[in-house]
Amino acid sequence: MSFNKNKGKKIGLWPLVGVFYGPIIFSILLVCLPKIEWKYVFESNKTKVARHHKKAEDNGLPGIPYWRNSGSSAILYLNRDGIAYAMCGPDFFCSEELNAKKGIHFVPISGVARRINSKVIFAEESYWCDSYDINHAGKCRSGGWVNVSER
Repeated sequence: MSFNKNKGKKIGLWPLVGVFYGPIIFSILLVCLPKIEWKYVFESNKTKVARHHKKAEDNGLPGIPYWRNSGSSAILYLNRDGIAYAMCGPDFFCSEELNAKKGIHFVPISGVARRINSKVIFAEESYWCDSYDINHAGKCRSGGWVNVSER
């Protein structure tokens, strides 16, 4: 006795996954890949810091701008020699004669600014994040820029 069952062609699980998720993944890659700057993907920390120093010099700043890890908008500038500069204003008070002059003035900060990694420095008893590495809201810690909700 033979059993002649007409077996239809079965479709496996993985081909179905490929049919449904393949176009979604392809469209995401199509949108995101042109935005990636491939020349900086495999960049070392040393060349990244050098590139940021060059960018700061081109903008006429005394060093790489770093944002304070707090609610204030204080900015610290760290030059190639490791000297930190602050812009005279509400966060960093300068002498009366310097404040009386028109224009933007930078004052060296006493104390040592210590580089934690290519994105973070420690100075003035707080962490500061490299503003050229910040793409979204967050907070900075010794490991780098971290997403948190701002209050």
